[in-house]
Amino acid sequence: MAISNYERVGKAMELLKTGVGPFVDREIQSAIDNKQITAEVLAPFMDDPKLKDRPPSEWDIAALLKLVFNSWNSVFGKTLGYAERSIVSELRNSRNAWAHQEKFSSDDAYRILDSAEILLTAVSAPEAEEVRKSKLELQRIIYEEQS
Repeated sequence: MAISNYERVGKAMELLKTGVGPFVDREIQSAIDNKQITAEVLAPFMDDPKLKDRPPSEWDIAALLKLVFNSWNSVFGKTLGYAERSIVSELRNSRNAWAHQEKFSSDDAYRILDSAEILLTAVSAPEAEEVRKSKLELQRIIYEEQS
């Protein structure tokens, strides 16, 4: 049975959560320990009943990407580059489109998979390989459709 682009994007979001979560945990804890992040940055997340009392690695991908984006200057910009910040922003938009059950063309899905792979690679997450395989499979399907 063929997988839809919507399902491909959903799987990429799951892999992003799994791969980015531990990185966010480490970076946030380090920033807290080194007093590089203030309580004000984390307050909106701690007020959310679904997030408080849980480490970021257990948050959903929307909250993870929002935290990375909102605390870029104080935390994540020290280990990731401007390109990754743009990718985080793009992935936030893609996650929102996916959550609102928008349709994805093969080109859209390929772009999302590529961005997910880049971010996962940047944080040294092993999930990058699974996203890469999904991206290559989609590329093969696109090629066959065009032939």
